[in-house]
Amino acid sequence: MKPDRLLSYGKSVGTYFAASLVPMLLMALANPLIALNMSPEDYAVYGYYSSFTSLISPVIVFYMLHYYSKRYYEVPPEDRERLKAMLFKGLVFFSFAVSLVCMALLYVYLRFIDTDFGFPIFPYLALMVLAVPLTGIFKLEQTDFRMSRNPGGFFRITVVSGILLVAANLLFVVVIPWGAFGKLLAPLVTNLLVFIWLLVRHRRLFRIHTGWKEFREVLVFCLPLAAGATLGYIFNGFDRTYLESVGDVTEYGYYIVGAQIAGYLNVFAAAITSTFQPDIYEAIARKDRRSLWRSAVMQIGLVTAVVAVFVIFCPLVIRILTAGRYMDSILYARIVSLSVITSSIYYVINNYTIAKGYPRLYLYTTVTCSVIIVLAYPPVVGRFGFAGGAAMTGISFVMLAAVNLLFLGLTYVFGRYFRR
Repeated sequence: MKPDRLLSYGKSVGTYFAASLVPMLLMALANPLIALNMSPEDYAVYGYYSSFTSLISPVIVFYMLHYYSKRYYEVPPEDRERLKAMLFKGLVFFSFAVSLVCMALLYVYLRFIDTDFGFPIFPYLALMVLAVPLTGIFKLEQTDFRMSRNPGGFFRITVVSGILLVAANLLFVVVIPWGAFGKLLAPLVTNLLVFIWLLVRHRRLFRIHTGWKEFREVLVFCLPLAAGATLGYIFNGFDRTYLESVGDVTEYGYYIVGAQIAGYLNVFAAAITSTFQPDIYEAIARKDRRSLWRSAVMQIGLVTAVVAVFVIFCPLVIRILTAGRYMDSILYARIVSLSVITSSIYYVINNYTIAKGYPRLYLYTTVTCSVIIVLAYPPVVGRFGFAGGAAMTGISFVMLAAVNLLFLGLTYVFGRYFRR
């Protein structure tokens, strides 16, 4: 690789990393105060409801961001503004309508189906659900900055949003000790402020005419992706939902803390992915296999290095971030952190699948693996307890990657059955 190209990658990684690092460091500084003002029961309530985010987000945002990434290099530059306008309006009106349906369905599940459920439903359910549609146009803005290779714009909007989230957490958990309620209220308030600002900033997009026929094409393309991603809840949130049924609220709280701290690694992974994602999509569009392999290997290698450092220093990290109060979370944090590597491998394969025009293949993969994982949870958790649940998070992505690769191989023979 040429030195100037390598330097460009370094600058981009540094900028994206800084965009994620600044809010993360601020949250890390605030975390000891938050931990001192939240009990294991508060973490249990917060962790349980936040686990549903991975279930409803794909339905509410409907994978429109992936459609934007796929189409970005396929349409002329002059048409990108119109593409963005169509998705911007969809992420406002369509997403809010779907979020209300999701709230109603979750209420029915918690109230009438999950009879052993022991937490209050409201206001926690509403706080969690309503925060999701407010993120749609924010994520579209981030995606636009990534695809246009504008790390500076990405840095500014991400850091501002992160600072607001830290401030909201301090206000609603520390200054006003509202526990789990405050912890769920903080992202709702933050997302609302950013949402209003983006509406005002991009109000011109509402004046760009877009038709139903075009948006219908988006829905048709994204439907199998959204359905598959909803099943992805099995791999990104089902552990917290299932482990709540074990009945040990205190240990469940420790698990939530460990999983949450390991989740900070996703900040590093997102920074790395943000740098290489445009190159991967562009390489696929141009059928440049060499560039595709180089970008994928560099992305996964950097993520693996970050996770390795975390595993080594995990006890020190948890001692600092929880003021020494949740040291029993170390084992869970280490195990869950490994899923950051396996998920990075899978998402590279998944992005390739989507960019090649096989959204149904993604759905087939998640359906197949979801059945296997759901059947595996009871015996694994029964044998290994909460540690088994933590291990399943990483194992599930290994399974997803393997099955996705298998289906990709089958497309060479039966490709027409996987296309939309």
